Amino acid sequence: MGLRTAALLVLALVAGSVRAVNVQVAAAANLNQALPAVVAAFEEAHPGWSVGVSYAASGTLAEQIRRGAPYDVFLSASPRYVDHVAETHGVAERRVFAVGRLVVYLPRRLGLEPTGLEVLLDPRIRRIVLANPDHAPYGEAAVAALEHAGLFDALKPRLVYASNVAQAAQMVLHGADAGLIARSAAMSPTMTEAGSFWTVPASMHPPLVQEAALIRDSEVARAFFDFLGSPTAQHILREHGFDAP
Repeated sequence: MGLRTAALLVLALVAGSVRAVNVQVAAAANLNQALPAVVAAFEEAHPGWSVGVSYAASGTLAEQIRRGAPYDVFLSASPRYVDHVAETHGVAERRVFAVGRLVVYLPRRLGLEPTGLEVLLDPRIRRIVLANPDHAPYGEAAVAALEHAGLFDALKPRLVYASNVAQAAQMVLHGADAGLIARSAAMSPTMTEAGSFWTVPASMHPPLVQEAALIRDSEVARAFFDFLGSPTAQHILREHGFDAP
């Protein structure tokens, strides 16, 4: 084998070992525990196709898409942000694929059990972290639940705002005294080992409807968009704390 042929063979092997990303997904931060398993199942079912995911608050991602960010699929924690994209950017198709749930999470180090929103009044709880309600649906839901329970004014001085609900979960894990976070995060092994949670009744806040929007209608993007409604993906989402759509 000549040197030129060997070099070409090495280049071919290197190129073949690097998987190109075929579909770019903008995903609400509350999906950061469940979506990797969904992506893995999709890629296993479609050899040769690869999915790249960027996580942030739904409002942040919607603004990025409106400004031209090259996402193929948008997974929002609220249909309102899909509306924003549809109005200015357009979407090929949209579909509800899950419903999220809000929880009160308390670290075990406090020695308190989360039995309702009223536990947040305990003087041992000095910092309560939640997602920023200005652009994160879980933050909006948390504020709505506190207002519904008549607790917002009393707890307002203790509230600390994270940029998104995934960051809120990390903050309560690493120092905050309580969190109003996604059940999908609270159910992760790290969080269940470090604390416990109580699921806020859905009647206390606007529904956390998870909606998918197909932005660029390619073969791979549509395949992933459709896969979200498959029995496999739905089973994974339920295992990670989401309700069925």
